[in-house]
Amino acid sequence: MTKDAFFVKIPRQKAELPAVLVLFVIFLVGFAFHYDFFSWTGGFIYSGFALPLLMWIYQKRKGDYFVRVDEEGIAWREHFFSSYTFIPWKYVQRIDYLVFEINFMLKETAQVVCFATSGLTDEQAEDLKQKISDIIKERLEKERHDIQA
Repeated sequence: MTKDAFFVKIPRQKAELPAVLVLFVIFLVGFAFHYDFFSWTGGFIYSGFALPLLMWIYQKRKGDYFVRVDEEGIAWREHFFSSYTFIPWKYVQRIDYLVFEINFMLKETAQVVCFATSGLTDEQAEDLKQKISDIIKERLEKERHDIQA
């Protein structure tokens, strides 16, 4: 990572709390369903299978949550349910800055990849948008200079 790269680490509590709540609700609904049909025995058997499975899912999916912007591209993993995403600048056709997200339109496929800025503070989101704009501006100036030379 270069010295002028933008890097923000997203707090684990902020990134994992929604997932923990979803997994807890799934457990409660499953327990209630099995308890209703099979009484306590069904509820405890379900718990015996579901808790290790949900803990395994949690252990497998947790990790580092971050946003990184440098001269190569933008990379992020913003929450528990997301995967690592990296977009090189050479594949970006257009960038739209919205209030709570940044949309990247990719060349050739016209696919839009969204980055939700809800995991960042307002100041961090503004710094991220400014850093992206600065890098894109530098790349355009470099391309123009290479064309003229």
